[in-house]
Amino acid sequence: MSKLFTIHYACESLIPKRSSYVTAISVCEITTKMCTSFSMMDAQKTLGTQSTPQELEAYLLKVFFEFVSNHSDATWIHWHMHSLLYGFGVLQERFEMIWDQQAPKITSTLNLPDNIFKEIQHYCRRYPKMYQLFQDNRMIDQAILPGKDEAASFSKAEYTKIKYSSQAKAKALAMIYDKFQDKSLVISCSRLDKMLWVAGVLICFLAVVYLYIKGSMKWSWG
Repeated sequence: MSKLFTIHYACESLIPKRSSYVTAISVCEITTKMCTSFSMMDAQKTLGTQSTPQELEAYLLKVFFEFVSNHSDATWIHWHMHSLLYGFGVLQERFEMIWDQQAPKITSTLNLPDNIFKEIQHYCRRYPKMYQLFQDNRMIDQAILPGKDEAASFSKAEYTKIKYSSQAKAKALAMIYDKFQDKSLVISCSRLDKMLWVAGVLICFLAVVYLYIKGSMKWSWG
């Protein structure tokens, strides 16, 4: 049976660019909630503290794509990792640029916020935000850093913070996915959205009652 993984990664820039160093990639297996990280911190343990960011990134990408190759039938659940500046394509592009060889393909993906919005859009017009969902569902881990703090940590070579931040995000996404599947996910919507939804349901109910009464009267007089 193919595995389901959530994935999240960090890079050196607050606003991702294709030239940004990849600083950490974390994946979390949905069933077990076991996380695996590929980070500059881990690379530094293997290559030594004198290694350059280029060497650390090269190593973590190599190990990550070995993992991808070993799980070629996996489905990767992500949060907007389908853009030209941040996503699977960027990871593959940097691996191929650095190692001068083709990266293993990541073919089966699921963009979690799109799937959530598809389910809630009839009563909530607000597109889901990752941190808001973490807060609404009480999944704020102290290790989770905003993007600007991850970028600041890179500039200070504080690779440990980046690793544990990306790992905590991948695990939180796995928990969000579970809650979405079992219909227990808490999603905050505006009061207006809720009022419009209730009004719509009430109008539909009254319409059904009206048609039923009208039909009953027609048959009784006929």
